[in-house]
Amino acid sequence: MRIRFRGPSGGGSLELHEDATVTDLMSALEAETGSGVTAVKYGWPLRTLDAQQGDQSVRELGLQRENLTIVPAENPVQEQKQQEPPSAPTPAQGYDAQLAASLSYGSGEDVKVEMPESRTNLVLRVMPDDGDYPMSVYTPATLRRMAVDVIRENPFRFDENFLGARPEKYCDRLLSGMWGGGIELSILSEIFRIEICSVDVKTGTAYHFGEQQGYEEFCVVVYSGVHYDRVAEAATEGAIGMVEFDVTRWNAVGNERILRRTQDICQILRDRHYYTSVSDFVVVCNQCQEILQGEKDITEHARQTGHSGVTEIADTE
Repeated sequence: MRIRFRGPSGGGSLELHEDATVTDLMSALEAETGSGVTAVKYGWPLRTLDAQQGDQSVRELGLQRENLTIVPAENPVQEQKQQEPPSAPTPAQGYDAQLAASLSYGSGEDVKVEMPESRTNLVLRVMPDDGDYPMSVYTPATLRRMAVDVIRENPFRFDENFLGARPEKYCDRLLSGMWGGGIELSILSEIFRIEICSVDVKTGTAYHFGEQQGYEEFCVVVYSGVHYDRVAEAATEGAIGMVEFDVTRWNAVGNERILRRTQDICQILRDRHYYTSVSDFVVVCNQCQEILQGEKDITEHARQTGHSGVTEIADTE
Protein backbone atom coordinates (compact mmCIF):
# COMPACT_ATOMS: atom_id res chain seq x y z
CA MET A 1 0.00 0.00 0.00
CA ARG A 2 1.11 3.59 -0.61
CA ILE A 3 1.26 6.02 2.31
CA ARG A 4 1.45 9.76 1.73
CA PHE A 5 3.08 12.05 4.28
CA ARG A 6 4.26 15.58 4.82
CA GLY A 7 6.79 17.04 7.22
CA PRO A 8 8.90 20.14 7.92
CA SER A 9 11.28 19.21 5.09
CA GLY A 10 8.51 18.53 2.58
CA GLY A 11 6.16 15.77 1.49
CA GLY A 12 6.48 12.36 -0.10
CA SER A 13 5.18 8.80 -0.12
CA LEU A 14 6.37 5.31 0.73
CA GLU A 15 5.31 1.74 -0.03
CA LEU A 16 4.34 -0.71 2.73
CA HIS A 17 3.24 -4.33 2.53
CA GLU A 18 -0.46 -4.95 2.97
CA ASP A 19 -0.23 -6.31 6.54
CA ALA A 20 2.14 -3.57 7.79
CA THR A 21 1.77 -2.49 11.40
CA VAL A 22 2.11 0.94 12.97
CA THR A 23 5.62 -0.05 14.09
CA ASP A 24 6.49 -0.87 10.46
CA LEU A 25 5.08 2.49 9.40
CA MET A 26 7.08 4.42 11.97
CA SER A 27 10.30 2.63 11.01
CA ALA A 28 9.69 3.33 7.32
CA LEU A 29 9.01 7.01 7.99
CA GLU A 30 12.19 7.35 10.04
CA ALA A 31 14.22 5.69 7.29
CA GLU A 32 12.60 7.83 4.58
CA THR A 33 12.94 11.17 6.33
CA GLY A 34 16.13 10.57 8.29
CA SER A 35 14.60 12.54 11.14
CA GLY A 36 15.06 10.03 13.94
CA VAL A 37 12.19 9.42 16.34
CA THR A 38 9.03 11.05 15.02
CA ALA A 39 5.53 11.85 16.12
CA VAL A 40 2.86 11.07 13.55
CA LYS A 41 -0.41 12.96 13.28
CA TYR A 42 -3.44 11.91 11.27
CA GLY A 43 -7.16 12.59 10.80
CA TRP A 44 -9.21 15.66 11.50
CA PRO A 45 -9.06 16.95 14.16
CA LEU A 46 -5.43 15.85 14.23
CA ARG A 47 -4.70 12.80 16.39
CA THR A 48 -1.34 11.35 17.39
CA LEU A 49 -0.37 7.73 16.79
CA ASP A 50 0.28 6.18 20.19
CA ALA A 51 3.28 3.92 20.80
CA GLN A 52 0.89 1.35 22.24
CA GLN A 53 -0.70 1.06 18.78
CA GLY A 54 2.52 -0.45 17.40
CA ASP A 55 1.03 -3.90 16.74
CA GLN A 56 -2.12 -2.56 15.09
CA SER A 57 -2.58 -2.84 11.35
CA VAL A 58 -2.10 0.29 9.27
CA ARG A 59 -4.99 -0.75 7.04
CA GLU A 60 -7.34 -1.46 9.97
CA LEU A 61 -6.69 2.06 11.25
CA GLY A 62 -7.41 3.44 7.80
CA LEU A 63 -4.05 5.21 7.66
CA GLN A 64 -3.59 4.36 3.98
CA ARG A 65 -6.35 6.89 3.27
CA GLU A 66 -4.68 9.64 5.29
CA ASN A 67 -2.02 12.18 4.43
CA LEU A 68 0.13 11.69 7.52
CA THR A 69 1.88 14.63 9.15
CA ILE A 70 5.24 13.92 10.76
CA VAL A 71 7.41 16.00 13.05
CA PRO A 72 10.51 15.32 15.18
CA ALA A 73 9.42 14.41 18.71
CA GLU A 74 9.84 17.04 21.39
CA ASN A 75 13.15 17.02 23.24
CA PRO A 76 13.66 17.90 26.92
CA VAL A 77 14.90 21.39 26.08
CA GLN A 78 11.76 22.12 24.09
CA GLU A 79 9.55 20.68 26.80
CA GLN A 80 11.28 22.90 29.37
CA LYS A 81 10.68 25.95 27.18
CA GLN A 82 7.02 25.06 26.88
CA GLN A 83 6.69 25.21 30.68
CA GLU A 84 8.02 28.74 30.87
CA PRO A 85 5.44 31.41 31.75
CA PRO A 86 3.83 32.39 28.44
CA SER A 87 3.50 35.95 27.26
CA ALA A 88 0.04 37.05 26.24
CA PRO A 89 -0.44 36.74 22.44
CA THR A 90 -2.24 39.47 20.52
CA PRO A 91 -5.46 38.27 18.78
CA ALA A 92 -5.95 39.50 15.22
CA GLN A 93 -9.15 39.03 13.23
CA GLY A 94 -9.74 35.45 14.33
CA TYR A 95 -6.19 34.26 14.88
CA ASP A 96 -2.99 35.40 16.52
CA ALA A 97 -1.25 38.01 14.38
CA GLN A 98 2.30 37.37 15.53
CA LEU A 99 1.85 33.63 15.08
CA ALA A 100 0.41 34.03 11.59
CA ALA A 101 3.02 36.61 10.67
CA SER A 102 5.82 34.17 11.38
CA LEU A 103 4.55 31.51 8.95
CA SER A 104 7.35 30.19 6.80
CA TYR A 105 6.31 29.58 3.19
CA GLY A 106 7.72 30.28 -0.27
CA SER A 107 9.99 33.28 -0.68
CA GLY A 108 8.70 36.55 -2.12
CA GLU A 109 12.16 38.07 -2.36
CA ASP A 110 13.56 39.13 -5.75
CA VAL A 111 10.24 38.84 -7.57
CA LYS A 112 10.00 41.21 -10.49
CA VAL A 113 8.31 41.54 -13.89
CA GLU A 114 9.50 43.66 -16.77
CA MET A 115 7.43 46.52 -18.14
CA PRO A 116 8.85 47.03 -21.65
CA GLU A 117 6.57 49.94 -22.41
CA SER A 118 8.29 52.05 -19.76
CA ARG A 119 11.63 50.18 -19.62
CA THR A 120 11.18 49.61 -15.91
CA ASN A 121 10.53 46.67 -13.59
CA LEU A 122 7.67 46.12 -11.19
CA VAL A 123 9.07 44.54 -8.04
CA LEU A 124 7.74 43.07 -4.80
CA ARG A 125 9.03 44.70 -1.63
CA VAL A 126 8.57 42.11 1.13
CA MET A 127 7.52 43.85 4.31
CA PRO A 128 8.94 42.96 7.74
CA ASP A 129 6.60 41.02 10.01
CA ASP A 130 6.04 44.09 12.17
CA GLY A 131 5.31 46.28 9.13
CA ASP A 132 8.10 48.68 10.05
CA TYR A 133 9.54 49.33 6.58
CA PRO A 134 12.82 51.31 6.63
CA MET A 135 11.67 53.91 4.11
CA SER A 136 8.27 54.49 5.73
CA VAL A 137 7.49 57.95 7.10
CA TYR A 138 4.77 56.54 9.35
CA THR A 139 5.43 53.78 11.87
CA PRO A 140 2.94 50.91 12.27
CA ALA A 141 1.98 52.31 15.69
CA THR A 142 1.22 55.70 14.14
CA LEU A 143 -0.97 54.18 11.44
CA ARG A 144 -2.86 52.11 14.01
CA ARG A 145 -3.49 55.21 16.12
CA MET A 146 -4.75 57.11 13.08
CA ALA A 147 -7.16 54.28 12.19
CA VAL A 148 -8.38 54.02 15.78
CA ASP A 149 -9.06 57.77 15.89
CA VAL A 150 -11.27 57.50 12.81
CA ILE A 151 -13.17 54.54 14.26
CA ARG A 152 -13.79 56.32 17.55
CA GLU A 153 -14.84 59.53 15.81
CA ASN A 154 -17.44 57.69 13.71
CA PRO A 155 -19.32 55.37 16.10
CA PHE A 156 -22.41 55.04 13.88
CA ARG A 157 -20.36 53.99 10.87
CA PHE A 158 -17.97 51.71 12.74
CA ASP A 159 -20.37 49.90 15.03
CA GLU A 160 -20.18 46.35 16.36
CA ASN A 161 -21.93 44.88 13.33
CA PHE A 162 -19.45 46.52 10.96
CA LEU A 163 -16.32 45.70 12.95
CA GLY A 164 -17.32 42.22 14.08
CA ALA A 165 -16.47 43.16 17.68
CA ARG A 166 -17.28 45.85 20.20
CA PRO A 167 -15.61 49.07 18.94
CA GLU A 168 -13.49 49.60 22.04
CA LYS A 169 -12.34 45.99 22.08
CA TYR A 170 -11.52 46.23 18.39
CA CYS A 171 -9.56 49.45 18.96
CA ASP A 172 -7.67 47.97 21.89
CA ARG A 173 -6.64 45.02 19.75
CA LEU A 174 -5.53 47.29 16.94
CA LEU A 175 -3.46 49.42 19.28
CA SER A 176 -1.92 46.29 20.80
CA GLY A 177 -0.51 45.21 17.46
CA MET A 178 -3.37 43.50 15.62
CA TRP A 179 -2.73 43.40 11.91
CA GLY A 180 -5.18 45.36 9.82
CA GLY A 181 -7.29 44.29 6.86
CA GLY A 182 -9.89 45.78 4.56
CA ILE A 183 -11.33 48.07 7.23
CA GLU A 184 -7.95 49.65 7.92
CA LEU A 185 -7.11 49.93 4.22
CA SER A 186 -10.34 51.81 3.58
CA ILE A 187 -9.62 54.17 6.49
CA LEU A 188 -6.05 54.83 5.37
CA SER A 189 -7.31 55.43 1.85
CA GLU A 190 -9.51 58.22 3.20
CA ILE A 191 -6.83 59.70 5.44
CA PHE A 192 -4.17 59.90 2.73
CA ARG A 193 -6.64 60.50 -0.12
CA ILE A 194 -5.22 57.73 -2.24
CA GLU A 195 -6.81 54.72 -3.88
CA ILE A 196 -5.40 51.49 -2.46
CA CYS A 197 -5.54 48.30 -4.48
CA SER A 198 -4.99 44.99 -2.69
CA VAL A 199 -4.35 41.96 -4.92
CA ASP A 200 -4.90 38.52 -3.42
CA VAL A 201 -1.95 36.25 -4.21
CA LYS A 202 -3.94 33.01 -4.18
CA THR A 203 -6.74 34.17 -6.52
CA GLY A 204 -5.27 37.18 -8.32
CA THR A 205 -8.41 39.15 -7.43
CA ALA A 206 -7.96 42.91 -7.03
CA TYR A 207 -9.85 44.75 -4.26
CA HIS A 208 -10.06 48.53 -4.50
CA PHE A 209 -10.43 50.95 -1.59
CA GLY A 210 -11.32 54.57 -2.39
CA GLU A 211 -11.90 53.79 -6.06
CA GLN A 212 -14.98 55.98 -6.40
CA GLN A 213 -13.66 58.93 -4.41
CA GLY A 214 -11.92 60.75 -7.25
CA TYR A 215 -8.43 60.41 -5.77
CA GLU A 216 -5.67 61.30 -8.21
CA GLU A 217 -3.18 58.62 -7.13
CA PHE A 218 -3.25 54.94 -6.31
CA CYS A 219 -0.88 52.37 -4.79
CA VAL A 220 -0.78 48.58 -4.75
CA VAL A 221 -0.19 45.89 -2.11
CA VAL A 222 -0.40 42.12 -2.44
CA TYR A 223 -2.00 39.94 0.22
CA SER A 224 -0.63 36.45 0.92
CA GLY A 225 -3.35 35.33 3.32
CA VAL A 226 -1.58 36.56 6.47
CA HIS A 227 0.64 39.34 5.23
CA TYR A 228 0.67 42.47 3.04
CA ASP A 229 3.66 43.36 0.85
CA ARG A 230 4.09 46.48 -1.23
CA VAL A 231 4.57 46.76 -4.99
CA ALA A 232 7.03 49.28 -6.41
CA GLU A 233 8.37 50.36 -9.79
CA ALA A 234 12.16 50.39 -10.15
CA ALA A 235 13.29 52.82 -12.80
CA THR A 236 16.33 50.81 -13.94
CA GLU A 237 17.73 47.31 -13.54
CA GLY A 238 20.44 48.60 -11.24
CA ALA A 239 17.89 50.31 -9.00
CA ILE A 240 15.92 47.15 -8.18
CA GLY A 241 17.75 46.72 -4.89
CA MET A 242 17.63 50.43 -4.02
CA VAL A 243 14.30 51.16 -2.35
CA GLU A 244 15.05 54.88 -2.10
CA PHE A 245 14.41 55.15 -5.86
CA ASP A 246 11.11 53.26 -5.74
CA VAL A 247 7.98 54.65 -7.36
CA THR A 248 5.02 53.49 -5.28
CA ARG A 249 2.28 55.90 -6.40
CA TRP A 250 0.80 56.12 -9.84
CA ASN A 251 -1.95 58.10 -11.55
CA ALA A 252 -5.30 56.59 -10.69
CA VAL A 253 -6.39 56.99 -14.32
CA GLY A 254 -4.83 54.51 -16.72
CA ASN A 255 -3.41 52.19 -14.08
CA GLU A 256 -4.27 48.99 -15.93
CA ARG A 257 -0.65 48.22 -16.77
CA ILE A 258 0.34 48.28 -13.09
CA LEU A 259 -2.53 46.03 -12.07
CA ARG A 260 -1.82 43.62 -14.92
CA ARG A 261 1.85 43.34 -13.98
CA THR A 262 0.94 42.97 -10.30
CA GLN A 263 -1.19 39.97 -11.20
CA ASP A 264 1.81 38.59 -13.08
CA ILE A 265 3.78 38.96 -9.84
CA CYS A 266 1.04 37.10 -7.99
CA GLN A 267 1.28 34.26 -10.50
CA ILE A 268 4.99 33.94 -9.74
CA LEU A 269 4.20 33.99 -6.03
CA ARG A 270 1.57 31.27 -6.45
CA ASP A 271 4.15 29.12 -8.20
CA ARG A 272 6.38 29.61 -5.16
CA HIS A 273 3.49 28.84 -2.81
CA TYR A 274 3.78 32.33 -1.34
CA TYR A 275 0.35 32.28 0.24
CA THR A 276 -1.39 30.61 3.15
CA SER A 277 -4.96 29.43 3.56
CA VAL A 278 -5.69 29.83 7.25
CA SER A 279 -8.67 27.47 7.21
CA ASP A 280 -6.86 24.17 6.60
CA PHE A 281 -3.10 24.68 6.65
CA VAL A 282 -0.91 22.52 8.88
CA VAL A 283 1.97 24.02 10.85
CA VAL A 284 4.56 22.96 13.39
CA CYS A 285 5.26 25.21 16.36
CA ASN A 286 8.91 26.25 16.21
CA GLN A 287 9.16 26.39 20.01
CA CYS A 288 7.57 23.11 21.13
CA GLN A 289 7.24 21.17 17.82
CA GLU A 290 3.51 20.58 18.30
CA ILE A 291 1.57 20.00 15.09
CA LEU A 292 -1.45 22.27 14.59
CA GLN A 293 -4.08 22.43 11.88
CA GLY A 294 -6.31 25.39 11.07
CA GLU A 295 -6.67 28.79 12.66
CA LYS A 296 -8.68 27.46 15.63
CA ASP A 297 -5.88 25.14 16.75
CA ILE A 298 -3.24 27.84 16.24
CA THR A 299 -5.21 30.43 18.19
CA GLU A 300 -5.79 28.08 21.10
CA HIS A 301 -2.16 26.99 21.16
CA ALA A 302 -1.00 30.63 21.20
CA ARG A 303 -3.33 31.47 24.06
CA GLN A 304 -2.23 28.50 26.15
CA THR A 305 1.53 28.73 25.55
CA GLY A 306 2.32 32.23 24.27
CA HIS A 307 4.32 30.66 21.43
CA SER A 308 4.44 32.80 18.30
CA GLY A 309 6.69 31.01 15.80
CA VAL A 310 5.33 28.38 13.43
CA THR A 311 6.36 26.86 10.11
CA GLU A 312 3.86 25.66 7.54
CA ILE A 313 4.14 22.02 6.57
CA ALA A 314 3.71 21.73 2.83
CA ASP A 315 1.27 19.20 1.41
CA THR A 316 2.17 16.70 -1.26
CA GLU A 317 0.80 17.09 -4.79
